[in-house]
Formats: sequence, structure tokens, C-alpha cells
Amino acid sequence: MKNCFKNIIVALLVLSLLSLCACKSTPEDISSAAVTSSEIEIVQNALDNIAEDETVDPENSETYRDDGASVQFEKTENKTGKADGIDVSKWQGKIDWKRVKSAGIDFAIIRIGYRGENGVIYRDANADYNIQQAQSAGVLVGVYFFSTATTAAEAREEAAWTNEAVKGYKISYPVVYDCEGYTNPDSRMYGIDAATRTDNAIEFLSYIKNIGYDAMIYGAKADFENASYWDMARIEKDYKVWVAHYSQSVYPTKQTPDYSGRYDMWQYTNCGAVDGVEGNCDMVVSYFTANEAQERDNSATPETAPPPKTQEELLYTDTNDQVTAKDEVNLRESAGTKYNIVATLKSGEFVTRTGIGSNGWSRLLYNGKTVYAITSYLSNEVIEAETRDIVNGSIFTPANDSVTAKQEVNLRALPTTDSEIVGKLTSGTFLPRTAIGDKGWSRLDYNGRVVYAVTNYLTTEAPEIKPEEIPNEETTVTEHGMTFTLVTVNVTAKEEVNLRDKPTTDGSDVIYTLKNGEYITKTGVSQSGWARLSYNGQTVYCIDSFLMQ
Repeated sequence: MKNCFKNIIVALLVLSLLSLCACKSTPEDISSAAVTSSEIEIVQNALDNIAEDETVDPENSETYRDDGASVQFEKTENKTGKADGIDVSKWQGKIDWKRVKSAGIDFAIIRIGYRGENGVIYRDANADYNIQQAQSAGVLVGVYFFSTATTAAEAREEAAWTNEAVKGYKISYPVVYDCEGYTNPDSRMYGIDAATRTDNAIEFLSYIKNIGYDAMIYGAKADFENASYWDMARIEKDYKVWVAHYSQSVYPTKQTPDYSGRYDMWQYTNCGAVDGVEGNCDMVVSYFTANEAQERDNSATPETAPPPKTQEELLYTDTNDQVTAKDEVNLRESAGTKYNIVATLKSGEFVTRTGIGSNGWSRLLYNGKTVYAITSYLSNEVIEAETRDIVNGSIFTPANDSVTAKQEVNLRALPTTDSEIVGKLTSGTFLPRTAIGDKGWSRLDYNGRVVYAVTNYLTTEAPEIKPEEIPNEETTVTEHGMTFTLVTVNVTAKEEVNLRDKPTTDGSDVIYTLKNGEYITKTGVSQSGWARLSYNGQTVYCIDSFLMQ
């Protein structure tokens, strides 16, 4: 809209604030009276705010709710007390509203705006065109605001913004608070509890109702029936409810949804086909009717909105590269989650990308057909999914050190005390540790076999030798024809050295190859250059000159 229109609206808001300040507030109108200077600033700065980066649009993402039945809309006869409608946003592209009216649609709930995942309020780029053309064609209009409010203050800002955004229009059907996607960890609303979420909704709805509009909340049946998401009893008693429930049988064959709470509208599919709308749209039945309303501000005259670009007119930057899904992504007939899914592209399956759009979508060539996918879900290379090292419920992180037992510890086949004992590790004998688990176990290399030991029973430090453990220097022992003077000292290999079952390189077996940094206890030395050692409870031998303390 022109700046002069925005200035008129701001001036009117200020006047309304002055009049509200002169009145006493009751509990019923407390929200409408609690207009703040920050809300005026929101209106001034965001009334005509159109997102250039459409990836901030919370509706510009794939949802995992099952699609409804495909419905070709036909004019409903004998619908006393009911009305047929659709709900639309910029993602339906350019709508021919005369054809929509001729098809038998009575009303449309049109997205007026939304709060992006970046916290900024934006106007739907097609809102003014859709409202003006729908009203011109004789289709009654309601609006919805897609909220990502995290506080009651933000919800009140959204309501104040919506009130200003619809001035000059005939809003005959409700002004709707739409809050979805809060279970997605990427949502700014993630982690908000049911009480706070309900408080936010009531803040918006009470503000709208006190202004004089019909206030309504929208949500899915499963969400409304889940007490961990909503306290619907607080909302149902004062405001209209619009429930989305996609069943196999749809209206008018099925007259009402399978919803346990009170409801006033039913969105019975998101795969409706209506003459005049390109692609899928949401189909709605209202269990009440409305007459055409009058503008609430005759002095506000919205400028005639230009028609939106069709899909073919959307500007794409031409490209020619190969892309795959980061994980998986739906390939759709057109750019928008309302359009039919042609196929699902999985990571590792490559297709040719022919264009990148400013709308957050990429144009692709799939089996000779032009399709569209959300750009942020695509990559030029396969992104390997993180594979976690999990054994018996323990998540292991790589390690690269050597450990010994503080005293003695069992070496087991699996990281559990119920598993087979493969051996024992005694203090002074070091083994390579290859991983540490999150549940108190370490993975070790034991003679080429993977074993596990309790981490708390291990240490990277060589054990101290107490004076009383040092033998008399005159004490000797003769083994395999060789005399050893007994000693007790912790040693490691200068680089690496073979530990043998006999003090000779001929006819002996290699028990283990000791590496630098792995400490064991030397228990004897001989004049022939061999050392006697204790390795894991076994007496072994190696060339003494290959050792160091």
C-alpha cells in the first residue's frame, strides 16, 4: 500500500489509543485496551512488509501430516445452515476468483500475514489481490494469521497488526489464529507448553473479538485433542473453532468430522481441486453462514493490488547442476507444498537442476518432466548420515591411548557385566584403548581382539611401586636355563618390542608386541641382555635394551 494509506492507519491507531486510555477496562476487554507503543511501531514498520527471503515463511516447509483425499469440488445443493469454502495464501499463485465463485464457493479464508521463523511479521504477498478480487467476484472473505508467537505479547502484536492490515476490507467470515509446526525442533515455538500456547491464542483471539470481528482458532484434530498441546476447554467457551481432519470419507458424504470437541468449521482435505485455483487447495465447510460485512474503517481505501505472477512468470536464476536430497525431499508439480507430489528424491539420487528461485524453491528436471523442490533440502553432494557407534545401548566415541588396570579388571566380550569374560587386565599391563562409551565402558584391543572393561577401573598412569614391593637385590631366579636378578620397575618400549614366552628368538612364541607408551612391570634382568616381565599375569621375556623407563 502507499505510504499515505499507512500514515492514515497509524494516525487512526493513535487516536484509538487515546480514546481507549480514557475508558475503564474490564476483564473482557483488557487485551484490546492493552495496546502498547511497541504495537504502534510494529504497525508502522511491518504493515507493508513483504518477505524477500521466502524461506522465513513457516508455511514454506514440508509437513508430515498425511494428505487428505483428492476431491473435485462440485457445487453443494440443499446446504441449509452451511457454506462451502476454501483457504488460500500466496502459495496458490494467481487465482481466478470469478471462476471460483462460479464453481460454487461461498467464502474464502485468506492468509493476511504471518510471523516468520526469524520473529518478523510479514504481509502475505497476495493477500490484497486475493481479498479484493474475491470480494469483487462475490466470494465472502475471512482472513487468517499464521502465528509463531512465543509470548502473549507477540500474539497481541500479531492481533494489532492484523486489525490494521484488514482495515478497508469487508471481513464477513472470522479472523483466524493459525498456530502449527510447534513440534518441529527447528520452530521458534518448540518447547512451549500447552498453557503458554493456549494463553498466546487467547491473547490474539480476545483482542480480535473485542474489536468486533468474529474470532476463530485453527488446528488439527490430533493436536486439539492432545492436552499436552492445547487446553481447548478455555478456548471453546468463547471463540469459534476450525478443525482440520482428513478422513477417507469427506464432506458432503460425511457430514461432520470425528472430533470430540466443539467445532464451527471443518477442513476436510488439503487436496481439493476447484476451478480457478491452480494446484491443490484446502477445502472447508462452515456450519454457519454469514452476510457480507461492511468495512470497519470507511476512510481506509486500499490501493488496487496488482495481480501476482503465475508460476510460469516466477523469476528463476537459470542453472545447470546436479543435485540430490540431503535426506529426502518431495518433488512437486509446482513450487508450493499444496501441489501434488510427483516423486520423492532420496539422498544419492541425482537430478538436473535448471533454476533456483527467489521463492525458496528449485526447478528440476525429473524423468523428462519439470518438477520443483525446496532448495534448502537439496545438495550438490551426498551428505553422509552420521552413523553412531552403538554396542549394547552404549554410544562409543573414538579414543587413542593406552590404559592399565588400577588393580585388576575383567575384560569382557561386550560392554555388560553379563557377557563372557575373555581375560583379566592387571595393574602395570597396558592395552590400547580405542573408544570410550557413554555408559561407563571402554573398548580395548586385547591381543587383536575387541574387549570391554569398566572405565572407572582403568588408568593411563603407570602404577607406583611401593618400597616394600622391591625385592632383595641378591634374590635371583633361574628360568629356561637363564638366571635373572629380580627387580620391580615399570617400563615401556623405546619404539616397540616383542614379548616372548622364552628368553630366546629361536623356538619361542610372540605373546604380544609392546609399543611405546604401553607400560608393564619388569621383574628381572639377566647378564645375557634379556629382561623378565609380567604381562597380564603371565611371565614373558624381551631384549632389555629395547626397553626404557
